[in-house]
Amino acid sequence: MVQTSARGTQVFTDRELQSLQEQLFLEELAVHKMRSYEGQLTDPELQKVVTSLREKHEGHYNTLMRHLLSQEIQP
Repeated sequence: MVQTSARGTQVFTDRELQSLQEQLFLEELAVHKMRSYEGQLTDPELQKVVTSLREKHEGHYNTLMRHLLSQEIQP
């Protein structure tokens, strides 16, 4: 459960942080795979599909990174 600190920033539990980090890794892996596939494909329609998938995974990665970076550091 995401909690909010007195300053209004999100405070994640250790389990939530671990889950975010795992998902971040998986999205990054998907982006790398899609880039690799883009370079191997010769069919323009397939390249378009793979490029679209890469862009979606990049968006997911960026969203997860924003959530991770919004984590307030606890002493």
